[in-house]
Amino acid sequence: MGIGDLALADREVLGYLEPVAAENEFLGCKEPLAAVAITKNKLVKMGRNERECDVVLSHPSVSSVHCMFWAIRFDEDSVPMYYVNDCSLNGIQLNGLSMKRGQTCLLDDGDIITVPNAIDYRFVARIKLTTNGLVEQLGFQKNVENWHITSKVVGSGTFGHVLVANNTAFANSGRQAINFAVKIIKMKPSRLDKEAKILLKLAHPNIIKVHKTFAGSSDHLYIFQDLITGGDLFSYLAKSDCLSPVSETEALLIVYQILHALRYLHSQGVVHRDLKLDNILLCTPEPCARIVLADFGIAKDLSSSRSRMHTVVGTPEYCAPEVGFKADRTAYKEFARAATFEQQGYDAKCDLWSLGVIAHIVLTGISPFYGDGSEASIIRNAKVGSLSFSSRQWSKVSDHAKSFVRRLLEIDVQKRLDSRSAFHHSWIAKHKGQLEKLYHKRIVQDVETTPKVEELDWKRKLPKTVNLSPSTVPKKRWPKSTTETLFSCPRGLIRQGSPSFLDVIATRSSTLWNYSKLNSIIVKPMLCFECSLYKKSRQKTWLIA
Repeated sequence: MGIGDLALADREVLGYLEPVAAENEFLGCKEPLAAVAITKNKLVKMGRNERECDVVLSHPSVSSVHCMFWAIRFDEDSVPMYYVNDCSLNGIQLNGLSMKRGQTCLLDDGDIITVPNAIDYRFVARIKLTTNGLVEQLGFQKNVENWHITSKVVGSGTFGHVLVANNTAFANSGRQAINFAVKIIKMKPSRLDKEAKILLKLAHPNIIKVHKTFAGSSDHLYIFQDLITGGDLFSYLAKSDCLSPVSETEALLIVYQILHALRYLHSQGVVHRDLKLDNILLCTPEPCARIVLADFGIAKDLSSSRSRMHTVVGTPEYCAPEVGFKADRTAYKEFARAATFEQQGYDAKCDLWSLGVIAHIVLTGISPFYGDGSEASIIRNAKVGSLSFSSRQWSKVSDHAKSFVRRLLEIDVQKRLDSRSAFHHSWIAKHKGQLEKLYHKRIVQDVETTPKVEELDWKRKLPKTVNLSPSTVPKKRWPKSTTETLFSCPRGLIRQGSPSFLDVIATRSSTLWNYSKLNSIIVKPMLCFECSLYKKSRQKTWLIA
């Protein structure tokens, strides 16, 4: 099937991976490969694992899951963003430049993706947008200190624009640049935007990380932050013209991550105040992906001020009744903006109400107080707070989950769960062990700080026990006649696809290794059956020659 046939067969296809070489050159493939379709929010996996991968590459240097491709499209009017992720041991190349393990890069039409020893693909985008000169047209600076701002648009709105940026400090010859996002906001030059102030003091796996802020000469604030590539929770749930629920297990992990972020935020005296599907980002569009809270534009820092808030802000569909939205817009003219109707204000529990709305949606696909969809209807229904779990959407949802949603969507603020007590609710507590294990394995451990340039090379392919500078090892050497038999050519390592380890040995022939460390590096994790090691003594220092 060719590209034209795929286009006719599936209008949901947003792009293709087209094999570059002739079919008989695909030595790493079990069968001739056709074009691979990329659709909205669906991962395309390549690797040796026949059960998990959409495209199977059989070459021994290919990892079980070698790389992944996907496309994100927020709505029908937006241009898709295309991504490739390297999750392999031996790497892939994008336009001849190597990617590091775990790195995700944006794809442009015509890009060449190379899986070494296996196949080359050319990426073809069905929907393209010419944005050349966009930065200049909008009056933005193209270069801010060591940051370079591209014309690739991630999002835009009344707040400003979000573009893709690269940091020249991380530029490395022969390697792909690391993509970041820059949020550019029109602001008064006399003050630093409060969103930037709040984010700069936060550090949490489930909260967007800001690397740099800069106030430009043209009244623009530049906030350089991580580029989160899996889209938002709204687009993840969106199927045609409605939202589709996820399994209760997946919903539980989503809610659990948001709770972790809220508990941290509230402990720092920060209230988000605009928690909604659009502001919850996914690192990849798949179950168990890391969740990231974003858009702190109306967040409030209470760490050094009063404990209650009075400003009517947020999105009515997700806002707690005590925030003070009114069904009749004309009523806003009757009192000051900085006061709710009851004049009592609200606290951090407004975020928990928003989480209750989100939990309701991910479990059922419907908003709890939507009514006829009008803002007035939503506000009136929320003030009543009447919940019904009798609809068919709730039929397969556990009573624990229903109770959790009810405790969050509690009109009485005193009875509503807070970000700490929510962890003790039965829906969370009964799965505490599994959730903690999964959270630390899939979420916390996957969060990496920006690596140093010198760490982006072969080191990523070695076990953590490898130390190229064992300064504490005594420099004791064996006679030449002995060392010649200690280490024969490790063909097992070559078979496992780790020639970089041999390069290290070749360039450091006099490096000394402790036998137990050598054993843990080669014999156990690498399953190096063909290495011939002569053990002089388990307590002696060995020399790799």
